Amino acid sequence: MRRFFVLYLALLFLSLTFANGQKPNPPYPLNFGIWGALKGNFLSTDVKFYYSNGTLARSIPQSRFGAGWGLGGIINIPISKNLVFTGRLGYNSLSQDLNFIDYNYATDSYTTFEDVVNVDLAYLEITPGLLWYPMLQNLEQLYFLGAIEFGSFTTKNISNSYLQVAGEIPNVKSRFSLTLGAGWTFPISSNIYLTPEVSFRLPLTKVSDATFSNSVAYHNETISLSQLRFGLNLTFSIPTTERYPEPYKAPTGEVGFKEIVGLDRDGKLVPVEKIRVEDTRYQEYFPIVPYVFFQENQAVLAPGTQVLSTVVETGEFTPERLPFDALEINRRTLDIVGWRLKNNPRADLTVAGTIDNSRKEKENKNLAMERANFVKNYLVKNWNINPQRINTRAGGFPSKPSTTAVPEGVEENRRAELSSSNPGILAPLLLEGENQRIAEPWQIQFIPYANVYDSIAYWEIDVYQGDNLLKKYNGTGQPQTLFWTIKPNELTSSSVPVDYSLLVETAGGKKYKANGSIPTEYFSQRRKQVEDLPDKTITKFSLVLFDFDKADISPQDQDIINKLIIPAIKYNSTVKIYGYTDRIGDDDYNLKLATRRAEAVKSIIQKARKDVKIETYGVGERQLIFDNDIPTGRHLSRTVQILIVTPK
Repeated sequence: MRRFFVLYLALLFLSLTFANGQKPNPPYPLNFGIWGALKGNFLSTDVKFYYSNGTLARSIPQSRFGAGWGLGGIINIPISKNLVFTGRLGYNSLSQDLNFIDYNYATDSYTTFEDVVNVDLAYLEITPGLLWYPMLQNLEQLYFLGAIEFGSFTTKNISNSYLQVAGEIPNVKSRFSLTLGAGWTFPISSNIYLTPEVSFRLPLTKVSDATFSNSVAYHNETISLSQLRFGLNLTFSIPTTERYPEPYKAPTGEVGFKEIVGLDRDGKLVPVEKIRVEDTRYQEYFPIVPYVFFQENQAVLAPGTQVLSTVVETGEFTPERLPFDALEINRRTLDIVGWRLKNNPRADLTVAGTIDNSRKEKENKNLAMERANFVKNYLVKNWNINPQRINTRAGGFPSKPSTTAVPEGVEENRRAELSSSNPGILAPLLLEGENQRIAEPWQIQFIPYANVYDSIAYWEIDVYQGDNLLKKYNGTGQPQTLFWTIKPNELTSSSVPVDYSLLVETAGGKKYKANGSIPTEYFSQRRKQVEDLPDKTITKFSLVLFDFDKADISPQDQDIINKLIIPAIKYNSTVKIYGYTDRIGDDDYNLKLATRRAEAVKSIIQKARKDVKIETYGVGERQLIFDNDIPTGRHLSRTVQILIVTPK
């Protein structure tokens, strides 16, 4: 018994020591209160009759089940994310009838008198233990209990109505029992908790062990007590005044960056301390947005949405030579479609012109057809496509429009929609390379502040590596967050740091400047071989054919999942799915929408590849991965990106 007690204390000490070494993030704060329990008592006795020479004559056991009750106090002290120390002090009472055995040594027979013996017990308990919250998904309130009960009997009466005797049970011992159980914590307010709990008490000691003798024989009687408890705990934590973080206030006349954060592979924004650049085999399937956008009430391309080539330039154009940049690729939509039509002479194309449904565009009866013909004329003239292969029509208001509640949505409805019976014409564009420089994190936010007396006439954020300007963002008024998606090969093959700066100029002509630097570490293929670092292949897909404000998978994206994504997943691949949205709408709603889109893609992949673990992350508009000032960038932002990392 002593050994067990010492072992228990040692394990408890080690648990507390280990837990204190963790960063505490407890499920619930320190709380205390009362407990009550109904108990099922398993009272067992064993009477052994011996002859005077020590020979066993007869052993007669019996067990009875009865009810009891208990109440007391409880305190729960969190010690880590998953562990809580619990201490209970209580009073327990039970009363149980037993049979009386009258044994005849001469005939080796006995007579049983039923329910004439009454055992009346009560004891005080002290129970230290641990609660373990495994923090399972949707089961965060579940815990498991492990403890040792220490008890001291205050009432230990026994009576025999057959013999007409009563008194105390002789040789009663201290109680030690092992406690195992489980419970569920219900927070019924910010600081009140109601906890149903079930536990079993396995005795490590007897209630009593007594020997009685006479001139010819003696007998030994032992009593054991096991318990099944159904309890309810009501506990309280100390109320705290909720403190909301104060808005950041930069010193007067000061500019700078509140923080530089990046999106890690788990979809979380974390401070950027270093950028890791690694040579790796990289493949990316870039989506083709099947829309060409136009200016208001005109058949003229919207600024920044398309790059048009001359006839000479189209002869030198090859999609595979485009940069690893989805926005730049979709600025060449017309040339990509022209190149594919030229190389697939049997493929056709349908172009439907649309309008934004405003009064001005409705009155322009030929506008929708003029937009469709703009696309057709470009392909016929610059790519020498047979006009018979291109069907044009006036589509009016888009069948699947963007919202008309905001100017950005109205702008997106001024377009020409492309479709083809040949899926290869608008299929994703695959770009790949053996030694592509991939950054981690690959999405970074520069969050500036400017606290100046005067109004701000101009601000500019610049990001450099050496003399190479990587990103520029400017405007008027308060500086805005710069979202930077690091494209493959954008950073150099060296460990030159990334420098960033903020320039603010007031209306009065005063200038303020702040700058900083992020170290980089470059891992070439040679270095990975010398240092025996693991190598891998990264394959990335983007699905963009989600309707505005919808999470449904389109037939085209369903086809991409089945024909491209699922075959790319190997037995040892890691698959992570990130859901994004544009900036239109509420932040929280967009986060939920992005999560639904990611989960919808996961469910399709998981049906085909049950053997692979797939993780999903809803990012929403927390990280704008493309320029949302243009309609193409907003469409590309409504995406689900699938990242498949396969060790070589």
